[in-house]
Amino acid sequence: MYDKGISVLIPLLTDKPLRESDSDWLVNRQEEISYLNNITAHLPFGILGVAGETGIGKTTVLNFVKPSHVYVQTVNISLRETMESILYDLLYSLASKLEHDNDVGEVARECKDWITEEVATLKGFSLGFSMLGNTEAKFEKSRAPRFNFFAARERLGLLIEETVNAKRKFLLIVDELDKEKKEDVLKVIDALKTQLLIDNLVVVFSLPFAIYREYVSDRMRWNEAGNLENVFKDIVFLEPLKALDIKEMLVKRLDRYLDFVEHDVLEVAADFSDGNPRDALWILSKSVYDNVHEDKLRKVHLLNTINKVVKEYISTGVSLTENQKRAVKLLRDYFGPKEGILEILQKNGFKRTTAYSVFEQLVEKRFLIVRDGNYKISGKFKFVDF
Repeated sequence: MYDKGISVLIPLLTDKPLRESDSDWLVNRQEEISYLNNITAHLPFGILGVAGETGIGKTTVLNFVKPSHVYVQTVNISLRETMESILYDLLYSLASKLEHDNDVGEVARECKDWITEEVATLKGFSLGFSMLGNTEAKFEKSRAPRFNFFAARERLGLLIEETVNAKRKFLLIVDELDKEKKEDVLKVIDALKTQLLIDNLVVVFSLPFAIYREYVSDRMRWNEAGNLENVFKDIVFLEPLKALDIKEMLVKRLDRYLDFVEHDVLEVAADFSDGNPRDALWILSKSVYDNVHEDKLRKVHLLNTINKVVKEYISTGVSLTENQKRAVKLLRDYFGPKEGILEILQKNGFKRTTAYSVFEQLVEKRFLIVRDGNYKISGKFKFVDF
């Protein structure tokens, strides 16, 4: 074991959603999981959401939503080119999950066979079309088969109704839609509302952060058409974890291999992450690969990796002016309101208008981030020697 050096850490730092069997690794998401279990168990019907930035742990949380006495199925959306392809993928994925079920297997198999034939027809036409000459292509184009959106939607509704009738209470979790633009996600959900708003069916979607932000804003308005509360019963937002939570997560993962990691390494990784578990795991993995033959991962190793990563990022065109670099250095340990930043900059020779401009630019470039109304230099750039 010990002759492998720090390479033994690599499997422990692999970023993948946790499942129930990994519950010992779960950190500070019990409140959200408990709420989702309660609401999905008692809500008679409706659409819910789980939102948060990429890598924050939405899939992990959804994997732990298992309300008692509720039939649960999770489907992942991988075809996201158009609204139609999302519907086809949703129908196919759900049918695949249900095709061996004693109660609804027959209906599920019929849906799966239908969608398979539909997609094969579309792909077959596409292949044949590409082989035609220009003259024939113009003639054939008007007869091109299209996504049969309405038929697919009806079949999805039938499959869901059969499942609800057989299972009494059905929780459908739809993951991976958070990768899409807000407008596209809302179009899909709005188009499927008729099939999804039925008694004893609760649907939970993973959502882009932009939808949550608009949803919260809508909740504070009154009597405006098109508000998102007409679509969603509730949206659970996953806040970034605190630095102590990130450290706890890393300690749990590394466990008996903690001797391979210098203590300060976890502090730096937690700062770098800005509360995102995926970022902490990624930067540690990258540093391990950079120093794979070392017997211990040290703070200097991680700092070297961070500097390399940030300089590669800046070389892509996200440059800083000299004033902005100075500001980053001055604010490295600051956490507080905007006014405090402006005061520090002005005390260090920045004119008032320049201080405001530098502040706005650092926020726009994500060098300055906001947490609970307070600003701080992102951990991505806190340790960089500009």
